[in-house]
Amino acid sequence: MHKINNISVGKFLRVLDYLDKVGIDSAAIAKSAGMDANHLLKSPPDSELPGYKYSSLYEHAAAAMQEMDIALPWGAGIGTDVFRFMCYSIINCQNLGSAIQRAERYQKMLHPITGYQIHLSCENGIAKLHYDFDIDTFNSRFSPDSWDRTSHSDTIAKASGLRVWFAFMGWLVGRDIEISALTISAPPVSKAYSDSLENLTGVQAEYNATHTAIYFSEDYLRFRTVHTTTSLEAFLEHSVFSLITQDSKSASTGAAIKSLLAKSGTGSLPSFEAMAEDLHMSPSSLRRRLHSENTSYQELKNVYRSDIATRLLRIEKLKIHEIGEQLGFLESSSFIRSFRSWTGLTPKQFRSQMEDQHSDID
Repeated sequence: MHKINNISVGKFLRVLDYLDKVGIDSAAIAKSAGMDANHLLKSPPDSELPGYKYSSLYEHAAAAMQEMDIALPWGAGIGTDVFRFMCYSIINCQNLGSAIQRAERYQKMLHPITGYQIHLSCENGIAKLHYDFDIDTFNSRFSPDSWDRTSHSDTIAKASGLRVWFAFMGWLVGRDIEISALTISAPPVSKAYSDSLENLTGVQAEYNATHTAIYFSEDYLRFRTVHTTTSLEAFLEHSVFSLITQDSKSASTGAAIKSLLAKSGTGSLPSFEAMAEDLHMSPSSLRRRLHSENTSYQELKNVYRSDIATRLLRIEKLKIHEIGEQLGFLESSSFIRSFRSWTGLTPKQFRSQMEDQHSDID
């Protein structure tokens, strides 16, 4: 399976611990996300689970906090209705600059409720995305005294907000944003946390700064956005994993292609030339960009088909040959060979493995 998409159990446990600290039933949230809290608690913190499970847990936790009127500042509110509706409001903007400006107006209206907002400014060819976060607007349960990260909550809220905006801007234009500086108006947490942020953004953060902001060439503001409302839905389904859990630069052109593939369904997929046109690039430019991200269009199509296949294999009523047909394979044997090359397992072996894992949790 795709090990890069795995998340340590320790991160799952941190979410459960925080929920308990703010008075939310963590076991119930885990169950709603398809997991067993006791099983997680007995697992080694350094063991790993699929990233989509973490996304599900995080999103259910965010929904529970919304119901209790607890604002969610982590990661710029990702996983909440506020973030989702902001995405809806900007998805049809033609370029990155207009998308950020619309998001700025949207967040300004909700700032009294959420406690955070962005500001965009430009000077001497450099764009500055300022992330303004006011910890004083939050209920005391936001950072309970008994939680192990309370003393660093201001830093983590601000840094995670920048992480989301950095990755989200890259997703919007289908390429990584090369930033020249990153500043955080709070003290550092730990070397490991700082290294993770540097691995993601490519620059070393300056802590205890006047503003929390990222700086990049204003040329990026003129880059066209490459997504549609259809690909946005696919993105929002996995946004927590896409924007929060990554510890290195995301291949955002690849991410754009994955979203556009979702628009195509499960049958015949677009040609390379058609995909390049959708991304507003020449085929040669797209090939170079994918090469720089250590991938190819064929590899991305394989990953997409593999993800679809593994999801369909969890539906017990579907037969293996039916899944192959949905993916455009004329022969079951061709689908089985391809699936084995993607995952190292046959479809039957994968389905049996999923059944065994489900039995362990039960």
